Amino acid sequence: MKTELLSFLLLLAVFSGCQKDADDFQPIQLQYAILNDKSSPVTNNQVTINFPDEAQTELIIFGGDGKYAISNSDNTKLRISSTDAYLKFTALKPGNVDVTINDSHNNFYVLKVQIKSQLRVKMNAKEKEGNIFGLMEFNLFSYSEEDFTLLDLTEAYDSLVWLCSNSNQRFKVLEHSGNSSNFIWQWSNCFFLPAKYETVLLGYKNGQLVTSDTVSVNIADNKDFLGYNWDDVVSTSTESTGYVNVFSDEYYFVTRENVTNNIPSISLFLSKNYIENEAAFFSKSKEILLGYINTSYSEPTYSNDENNSLFGIYNNLFKNRKEGVTPEYIWITSTSKISLLKKYDINNGFSKYEIYAEPTR
Repeated sequence: MKTELLSFLLLLAVFSGCQKDADDFQPIQLQYAILNDKSSPVTNNQVTINFPDEAQTELIIFGGDGKYAISNSDNTKLRISSTDAYLKFTALKPGNVDVTINDSHNNFYVLKVQIKSQLRVKMNAKEKEGNIFGLMEFNLFSYSEEDFTLLDLTEAYDSLVWLCSNSNQRFKVLEHSGNSSNFIWQWSNCFFLPAKYETVLLGYKNGQLVTSDTVSVNIADNKDFLGYNWDDVVSTSTESTGYVNVFSDEYYFVTRENVTNNIPSISLFLSKNYIENEAAFFSKSKEILLGYINTSYSEPTYSNDENNSLFGIYNNLFKNRKEGVTPEYIWITSTSKISLLKKYDINNGFSKYEIYAEPTR
């Protein structure tokens, strides 16, 4: 009897020792395989993946008995591959996923995986086709399911710039530095030559290009003169019309409509918000206006000479002749008569220039 009792106690001791060893496993834990060039533990049972920038996240399992089973609550959002204690997560689309790790001794670990859609702004053009001197509107948008704030934008980008295939200049949509941010989500621009323009939005973070988007717009020249059909000019305008060019801070085009004796006309000239040297600016305006009309139409049909012979041609061609002006060039197109005029400003002591046009009819 004593021998049987001793044997039972020995078996109980052995069983108790084995049971203690099974319960003695360390809790299951996770570490990042590499984070900032060193391993780092996963905290609060949660991992955040920025989609689509972070293609994969690699983790290592510690603790438990080493015999792991992995379950995934949504394999449409997250793909998991595992080899022993090594896990590789591949984000497929934004959302929340629970990953459960079990071992053969009923130890378990639940990891909350948040797949966040990284803010990526795109560009949109309100219209994809327009005419020269017409106002084209652009704006930013995001494919994110939620609206973004300026804080979201400055966390994703240090700057956003817009450029165009016809210009080496850039227009700053977002400029963020320290505690200062300048941002517009919608802007407009006029194009002055017919062409297909490739407009590009570039996003930078820490000096690196992180996103780009391209929108093409087709600009035609389908009207009688600049942005006008002569039949639409029915009265004299009380104000001039300025045309925005975000790529130029030196000057902008301005037009004015006029109707005299039932003859419509358009004047085109340059203006600038801040003029340090008016005489130099208006002298330069002659070359800009001449170059623009030459590029848009052709070389002048008639040019002035030392004998001022252009006066007679100007007086014969144009119905509503301006007083006190000197015609320097004349163009004849199928729809318009165009002249580059010089007028001396006696009050300021220098000459000003404008383009004057009437219909050919």
